[in-house]
Amino acid sequence: MKNMVRRMGSLLLALLLVISLTACGNTGETNKGETSGNAVTEGAGKEAAGEKPVELTMAFLIFGPVPNDLQKVNDAINEYLLEKVNCTLKMVPINASNYSQQIDLMLTSGEPLDLLADGTITAFFNYTSHASKGQLYPMGDLLEQYGQGITDALGDYVSAAAIDGEVYGVATNRDLAARTSFMCRTSLLEKYNIDPDKIKTYEDLENVFKTIKDNEAGVTPAMAGQTANGTLFDSLGLSFDTNGDQLSDMIGVLLDNQKLEVSDYYESDLCKALAERAYDWYQKGYILQDATTNQSTAEDLVKAGTLFGYFGNSKPGIEKQESALCGEDITEIILSDTLSDTQKVTGFMWSIAAGSEHPDKAMQVLNLMYSDPVFVNLLDHGIEGTHYQMVDAEKGIINYADGVDASTTGYDMGVDFEFGNQMISYIWEGDSPTLWQDLDSFNRSAVVSKAMGFQFDSTSVKTEYAAVTSVIDKYKRSLGQGTVDPNTVLPEFVEMLKKAGIDTVIKEKQVQLDAFAQTNNIQ
Repeated sequence: MKNMVRRMGSLLLALLLVISLTACGNTGETNKGETSGNAVTEGAGKEAAGEKPVELTMAFLIFGPVPNDLQKVNDAINEYLLEKVNCTLKMVPINASNYSQQIDLMLTSGEPLDLLADGTITAFFNYTSHASKGQLYPMGDLLEQYGQGITDALGDYVSAAAIDGEVYGVATNRDLAARTSFMCRTSLLEKYNIDPDKIKTYEDLENVFKTIKDNEAGVTPAMAGQTANGTLFDSLGLSFDTNGDQLSDMIGVLLDNQKLEVSDYYESDLCKALAERAYDWYQKGYILQDATTNQSTAEDLVKAGTLFGYFGNSKPGIEKQESALCGEDITEIILSDTLSDTQKVTGFMWSIAAGSEHPDKAMQVLNLMYSDPVFVNLLDHGIEGTHYQMVDAEKGIINYADGVDASTTGYDMGVDFEFGNQMISYIWEGDSPTLWQDLDSFNRSAVVSKAMGFQFDSTSVKTEYAAVTSVIDKYKRSLGQGTVDPNTVLPEFVEMLKKAGIDTVIKEKQVQLDAFAQTNNIQ
């Protein structure tokens, strides 16, 4: 458990997302040895052995302070890269709080930048905007020449973020799908002899909530999401009663991810039923009563003993992750199929800046990030013997080096999922030895949206889009957390959305989705 605490910030982000696919094409490589794609990059490096080394600048997102030993690890990485591809790398970690603004500045100011973490999680990234403004280098030809390790790792999903047929960013190989689950305190399940495997329906959940409400004074049965802004629309709306696709923003969705028909979720029967259920749960005290003002995370409330459980996205290993965050044993109750869509895959990606003077060399380094375990583990874990030690070399299991722990290590950024191919990274002692195999199976088992790879460009309806977003910000949280009566507020919400122009946005999204389907021969 202690090794999971070190990764709290990054793992919270994995609600991600994040971030799996029946036809994934993911090779599921283990964390031992080198993949075939590494030979492509190494060959390119040998061809350039007589050339003067170049320095590349790589910007990436972190959630905490810059590690004290960043330069020491950067020096070790450069020693390795000089041998492999005849270049050095300047690592530029940027905190999540201002990552988007800093990257925009670097892309427009002419400041040196070659590789950058980008994506479609709008809290941190502006991938679509960067690509449309010509700020990202088209990667298609470079992938063909130098990116075999990337295509081996991602398979068909190497082009999940393509715009107008061109790839400007490649997803990191991590959890590329998600399922909806209810995470709850194991101790209370056992206390009341509740069998989690028998909880399949809303009625089953309500019976559990009633038991907790009636018998545990001061404990709220459920929270709508993992954060204060979370709503039942986000956590359950398109995954519990249907396998849908939010199409990134829920402003025009697929109620069925196997049918390319864009609908207004907020006008649907699904939304009405869920809003009514949220209100009923709120009236009965089943969900958080101060959700609209409480800023605590669900994990913090569980740790404080005032919350039984919460809804959220999950993946293999989620119980250990959430147990560490909550400070007690947590049980996952799976409520949906495993689903994958564009947003889950493209949440975290890597791009090459259009202004890079060495895009070919940038691609060679990026290829190593997906195919070379030595490079990946330097990025993820630092230097063996200094920051970590091998516990089981055959299985690739590590722990902190002697005399070092989570609070004293000089290098532990907790963003393993961000650096290329997580599945060739070492596994921390205490995690399942089969974690990466389990994650690969999880990705492969997903129901993949037919709109996988679709990116909506709202430019032509930007006025309506902004107005619709404003209306959603006003109504969604209160309706989705059950604090207002949907019989009166939901019709008002729908009417305001129509006045703002949601039908115009949905029509444009349908036009673009139809064109996407035709271009990609999707029936």
